[in-house]
Amino acid sequence: MTRWQTYQALVFILPLPFAGNVDWAWSLYCLASFSLLGLELTAHFQSAQAKQTGTIALPKALTKALPLLILLVAAQLIVAIQLLFEFSSSQHFSYLYFIEGLSLCAFFALTLLLLNNKERIQRIIWVIILAAAFQAIYGALMVLTNLEWGFFIEKPSYLGKATGTFISRNHFAGYMEMCLAIGIGFLLAQSKQTKGNWRQQLRQLIETLLSPKIIMRLLLAIMVIALVLSRSRMGNSAFFASLLITGALALLLMKNKSRSTIILLGSLLVIDIAIVGTFFGVEKVAQRLQATSSENESRDEVSRDTFNMWQQYPITGIGAGTYEHTYPSFKSQDVRSPKLYDQAHNDYLQFLAEYGAPGFICLAIAVLWASLWSIQAMRLRNSSLHKGLGFGACMGISAILIHSAVDFNLQIPANAFMFIFLLALACIARWAPSRSSRGHRQ
Repeated sequence: MTRWQTYQALVFILPLPFAGNVDWAWSLYCLASFSLLGLELTAHFQSAQAKQTGTIALPKALTKALPLLILLVAAQLIVAIQLLFEFSSSQHFSYLYFIEGLSLCAFFALTLLLLNNKERIQRIIWVIILAAAFQAIYGALMVLTNLEWGFFIEKPSYLGKATGTFISRNHFAGYMEMCLAIGIGFLLAQSKQTKGNWRQQLRQLIETLLSPKIIMRLLLAIMVIALVLSRSRMGNSAFFASLLITGALALLLMKNKSRSTIILLGSLLVIDIAIVGTFFGVEKVAQRLQATSSENESRDEVSRDTFNMWQQYPITGIGAGTYEHTYPSFKSQDVRSPKLYDQAHNDYLQFLAEYGAPGFICLAIAVLWASLWSIQAMRLRNSSLHKGLGFGACMGISAILIHSAVDFNLQIPANAFMFIFLLALACIARWAPSRSSRGHRQ
């Protein structure tokens, strides 16, 4: 199996074993990322030696993204400082987060190294959509047939809600949000201006119906059904909010917009909300949103406690990965929920508390920088593919950032890796050359 094939396999299996939220799974992801990056860099070095150029030829997207990579690595160096000077309240868990953080950086660089042409970009998007569609179909079938199984074991919780092979419906919804965004961006990239008389337009319509594009649209509809069936309040809210926000940006910024682009964005809202929602219960999600109140939710109080935690250690942080062990000593009496809060249910505050202000700032700048590039891709690129990739990256990043205000998707390995993929996709959308180079390595 080549490095490229192994990378595709890794992307496909990311969500399968409980979204990687078990020690053996995320350890496998880390090992695969480090190994593939090492092999890919070795191949580039050997190629440079063979050509006697003395310099390693890196894809333009990777060279442009080096500042982002440095920021991501800098956040991990802060964890190393926590370990070295024993600022962490749990050396063991901070060490595990340090390894996982470095593997995410390796995955970011690996993605930019491997996705060096149009064919590979299209292939990996199909891999992601097929992986998400499998999760969607499996999760929906479990709900509709009352066969409540996860990854080879019977589900202990979230019965009657779609979770796929994830443990939590909310993290399943977070994965769907990101994959849907990538798929929608890819569909936009395929949109073409209809030309000619009615016969030519009819011919173009038939060609579209017989093309892989219609398969992609059907798979996305299935994924929306699964998202609705998850009954995740913020998952559904984040998806539709990010679609509205990014759609508005696309209509405002994109040059030479085709009529099919506008129709596609409109159909996504009309069909997915009106038709899919009617048959699969979007009103139940709305009921859960209406029933939400400060009286039956303790996340606000937990967020307040987490902010107080950061105020105690504003620079050094409590240590990456140590929230579960530190929070009990900060828990207020008005947090009456009997469950153990091993995560803050707010990624922003948890990263701030665990990494301290310097680490949080490094991560925040990297994410905002990539988001800006995704918006610039929609506005500045002439290639329909790269504009579509910019849309997908912008929507996916926006969705998970909205969702992260009340959940901890970025603490789940599969979702963290997919988020890093979105950051890399934003770099590719902005900087990758439009012409494909066929002389790529395997």
